[in-house]
Amino acid sequence: MLYWKRGMNAVARMLRLDLRHSQRHYAAALSSLLRPGDTWLDVGCGKQFAPAWAMGPDEQARLASRASLVVGLDLDSAMLEHPHLKARVAGRGEMLPFAAGTFDLLSANMVFEHLQDPEGVLREALRVLKQGGRLLLLTPNYNHYLIRVAALTPDFLKRRIVRLLEGRRSADIFPAFYRLNTMRRICDAAESCGLEVESIRTTIAPEFYALGPLGVLECFWLKLLSVAGNGRFDTALVATLRCPAAAPRAALEAGEPGYAAAPFGFRRDDHGLSAETR
Repeated sequence: MLYWKRGMNAVARMLRLDLRHSQRHYAAALSSLLRPGDTWLDVGCGKQFAPAWAMGPDEQARLASRASLVVGLDLDSAMLEHPHLKARVAGRGEMLPFAAGTFDLLSANMVFEHLQDPEGVLREALRVLKQGGRLLLLTPNYNHYLIRVAALTPDFLKRRIVRLLEGRRSADIFPAFYRLNTMRRICDAAESCGLEVESIRTTIAPEFYALGPLGVLECFWLKLLSVAGNGRFDTALVATLRCPAAAPRAALEAGEPGYAAAPFGFRRDDHGLSAETR
């Protein structure tokens, strides 16, 4: 297996193909965007900011210490295992229980593909971000051929395939809707919600690296797709969206009916969502 992996890397270098996993690209972007003293909300936080192989535990701890407040939002109790959060919130991205202008940075690692109303989350992101604040998201590219196949694959079979190729547990695999998973859709949705697109870049990652020679052959296929589609068919999307400096804060601060201010800028609503510090 090591022999084939070395061969795949050699072919990738020859083709000038960047095979760094999208999680490594996301981790690098996260580190570059988070400034000392920032307030940070990780939406769909799970139990870590990124897989340990993409960002080690010590590096994640240093990143968290850079922020003045790190809040995790999730409906999964796995967030109780997250070691780097200063506050944990049970809630949904479409209805964030926070006051307007609370955060400098929002992040969402492989979250948007699971949302039924991604534009609702973007509108909430605009509301809770400070002027000039950013939303960083990593999500699969729906134009990638395997994502198209995955969208048509029954969930029970998808879980088995993902477990084989990525080693993830079935409990960590959730239904996906892919409603904001192309560059065009992200740009259109951001514009309609009042966010600015600061950057969108695509990443390339082999899916068959564990299958010996197929991984080597896949390098040629990935290069062909990337060149032919100018990145349109690459594996994943890393997007940075920005809250405009001239955003209409007065309207956003009015919030929505049924919400009231709560400590730490958190809000409590009539659905029982609340902030819990740990």
